[in-house]
Amino acid sequence: MIGIAFGVLLVAWLPQLLPFSILALLIVALGLCFLPVCRRFLSVPLRRQIAGLIFGFVYASGWGYLNLSQRMPLDMPAQAFSVTGTVSGMPEHRSGLVRFRFTVERYSPVLPDADLKHLQLSWYNPEREIIPGQQWQLMVRLKPPRGLMNPGGSDYETRLFADRVNARGYLLTARLLNDPEESSRQRIEYLRYRTGKWLGRLSLGESAEATIRALLLGDKQGLNDEQWQILRQTGTVHLVVISGLHIAIACLIGYWLGGAIQWLAGRFCPVQSDIRAYRIIPALLLALGYALLAGFSIPTQRALIMALAMLLPALLNRHMGIWQRYQLALVIVLLIQPLSFYQPGFWLSFAAVGALLLSSSGGVGKRPFKAIIVTQWSVFLGLFPLLLLWLGQVALIAPLVNIVAIPLLTFILIPGTVLGLMLCLIDPVSGAGLLNGLLDSFWWLLQMCAPADGEGVLFSRPSLLPVLLGVLAVVLLNLPRWTRFGFFSLFILAALLVPPKKSIVEGGFRATVVDVGQGLAVLVETGSKSLLFDVGAAYRGHSIARFTLLPMLESRNISRLDRLIISHKDNDHAGGYADMVAAIAVTDTDSGSPVIQHSLSARPCVAGDSWEWEGVRFSYIQPDGLKPSTENNRSCVLLVQSSRCSLLIPGDIESSVELQILQEHPALHVDWLVAAHHGSRFSSPSEWLSRLNPEWVLFSAGFDNPYGHPATEVIERLRSLELNWLNTADKGALIIESSSDGCLTETYRDQKKRYWSAG
Repeated sequence: MIGIAFGVLLVAWLPQLLPFSILALLIVALGLCFLPVCRRFLSVPLRRQIAGLIFGFVYASGWGYLNLSQRMPLDMPAQAFSVTGTVSGMPEHRSGLVRFRFTVERYSPVLPDADLKHLQLSWYNPEREIIPGQQWQLMVRLKPPRGLMNPGGSDYETRLFADRVNARGYLLTARLLNDPEESSRQRIEYLRYRTGKWLGRLSLGESAEATIRALLLGDKQGLNDEQWQILRQTGTVHLVVISGLHIAIACLIGYWLGGAIQWLAGRFCPVQSDIRAYRIIPALLLALGYALLAGFSIPTQRALIMALAMLLPALLNRHMGIWQRYQLALVIVLLIQPLSFYQPGFWLSFAAVGALLLSSSGGVGKRPFKAIIVTQWSVFLGLFPLLLLWLGQVALIAPLVNIVAIPLLTFILIPGTVLGLMLCLIDPVSGAGLLNGLLDSFWWLLQMCAPADGEGVLFSRPSLLPVLLGVLAVVLLNLPRWTRFGFFSLFILAALLVPPKKSIVEGGFRATVVDVGQGLAVLVETGSKSLLFDVGAAYRGHSIARFTLLPMLESRNISRLDRLIISHKDNDHAGGYADMVAAIAVTDTDSGSPVIQHSLSARPCVAGDSWEWEGVRFSYIQPDGLKPSTENNRSCVLLVQSSRCSLLIPGDIESSVELQILQEHPALHVDWLVAAHHGSRFSSPSEWLSRLNPEWVLFSAGFDNPYGHPATEVIERLRSLELNWLNTADKGALIIESSSDGCLTETYRDQKKRYWSAG
């Protein structure tokens, strides 16, 4: 079984799928593994592992080819389609829009290279309610399922591919064909929708309703930022988000009910009283029913598969060791979702179960309290390295909180919620009162346990090697008689707390043109200093910075910006300011816009001002007298120079200002030039490009943006001058570095290239 897992993993790391001819040869090799002639050369265990490896590789490759054949080509511009199909899944409501999954039955015009099956659609200012199971005929504007690609950021593109989203888009027109009652599809999703509507009609408080929706339906939309913060600070996110804990509780309740049935059977039919199916079948049925009601999401499927792998062998009277069942669950999860390796929940859930199995193998005696302490300690240690790797933080108070919170959830909160909901069917007022009191008390207890903001939470972003050593240390600590390795293992775990040093040479710098879509953000780092030039855009109350800049700063262990430059007031350059300063400390703020200077108490970026950090010189070189003096032309123009390389960031200035800069700095030459105004045709004239003569011109623009950036005229100028260029829309974040090896240029998409990604 381990061979199958490694085969799936190998495909998940491929930059390109192997051709069908090679896969055909692998299938032949798989058949040869079962022939008698192989027994002479290979032992049975080895043959099984090789066969598993080949099977996993071929299976994952076939899964990849199937999903690629259904996906809209990633280089195709957005265009309008007429689609007919069914709403699948619960809709997601946001301010002014509703987002939902749509299963396609037919569409036009037909794409020759794709057979669209699953869409993710948004309806701005919807005219009707979206209900699972409805059949619609829609006119939509679709675009490929691309995502922003940045160091430390979530890989949205991989998530869309793993969820089999073939295209994204928004509605232009809509015509309802059938209501859910008239369709035989999406019955379970429709039941979830009706349950959610019923909850909305009860007199529940906002916090109580959001919690019940999360626990019962797997719908986390109602939880606010403050509640998420409490859950993170106490290490109890798993209490509210549907996880293995909830499925285990459902199994436990089903097992108890089965025990009652078994007791009754023993009273009236003693011959049948020892049948194990009495307990296992109700446990699995209740777990399955709860998983379906919770939306049967990937984490829920993973937990259900784990329960099936643990209980089914006993039901089928098949002897399997506990670790064999663990491996079986691992393999089934990977066969259902071959890209699970890229999901933090996959690693965290299997690590938690593995830690529990390791601790139980050593025996904890018959003392329940000691068993609880050992269990929480084992899970905490098991998750410690992976939480730092994936999330960059660990709540140190989590073991203590969970010792109390998990029993409360199991024996009080969930049974009390079930009783409250049943009471609502008879007396809605009394039932709602019970639920409000119970769930408000739950949040009050968590809030009492939560430390002050930032306290009690360990923040660190270790590199991969310390994490692997940390996993080894956890295994040693959980082995029987682990005290022999205790001090040694704890020293290894301590290495996780030491952040990796920046690999920037003395006198050099690293700059990252961040992939923020249609906007600009450039992070410049020296040995111990950090500067951020612009912060990207904000849309509908959420900024791009929250999903791109902040995760990248966390991944590089940057907790303070020594200087923040907001070039001018346009949204695509200044929109993310509020989210940035709310999450990270800023020493100095500069801006070229009088509006920004007044509203944010920023200093003006004055022409001729300069400073030096660790051998790297920073200078403002925009002209004193602007002609004409528009908001774009007020942009700060920053020149970064080391002894080897130089970078120029001109904001949104137009060609008139670019020519003024050439007049004032006739000897100016740079290695990297961030194209002004994202490559607008009103910037980057030939004289500017030829005089600067950069090795690379860097564009920060959104894919298929409505402004046509970078403009065709600018690209033609680059071609005529034989200059190289890169675009964040095509290559993700652009990473440049002044190092001892020269002026290096890399693209993040090329670093993280997988067979499903663009670039």
